[in-house]
Amino acid sequence: MAEEFAKLLVAQIQNQDPEAPLDSTQIITQNAQFTASLATVRLANQMAHYEQVAATMNSVGKPAEYINPKDFTNTPRVGIVQGVDYTMSPPALIIDGDAIPMDNILRLDAPLDLGSSAEAGQLQEMNKLKLLQMLGQNVEYFDANDNVAVGVVDEVDLISDQNTMTINGTSVPMADLIRVIN
Repeated sequence: MAEEFAKLLVAQIQNQDPEAPLDSTQIITQNAQFTASLATVRLANQMAHYEQVAATMNSVGKPAEYINPKDFTNTPRVGIVQGVDYTMSPPALIIDGDAIPMDNILRLDAPLDLGSSAEAGQLQEMNKLKLLQMLGQNVEYFDANDNVAVGVVDEVDLISDQNTMTINGTSVPMADLIRVIN
C-alpha cells in the first residue's frame, strides 16, 4: 500500500502544472492522511486476528461438527476440539489429531450438558478414546509456565476423569494440547 502511495505521489509531482506547483503542505497533509488510514487498516486486521484467537481458545473441549480436508468424501464428522494450531492463518482446530481449518468447521456446539449421566459417560468415553489415540504422537503443548513445548505422549490417564497425558515426564491436561505434529 505504501508503494502505491509513492507511485501516486510521483505521478502527481510529474504531472503538476509548472506555473502552479503543488504546495508542500498539501503533500505533507496527503502523506499524513495516508499514514493514518494505513494505521487504521493494520489495527482492524490485528483486532480481527485477536478475535479469531479468542474464539478458537474458547472452543477447546467443545464438540464440533466438521469436514476433515483429508476425507475426499466430505462426510461430516463430530469430535471434541482438543487444541488449536496457531501456525496457520486463520488458526485451525485440532480434532481427532488433525488440524481442521476454520472453513471446514460446520458447527461448534455449546459444552454438553453433563447433568445427564449418559451424556457425561459418553463424553468421558470420547475423551479417553482421543487420549488413547495420542499415545506415541509427537505433540506441541503449553507447559506449566504457559510456554510452547514439544514432546512425545508417553502415557495417557484412562482411569481417572482428568483427561491428562504424560509428555516428557510431565502430566499435561488435554486442554493444553496445541497440535499433533506427526
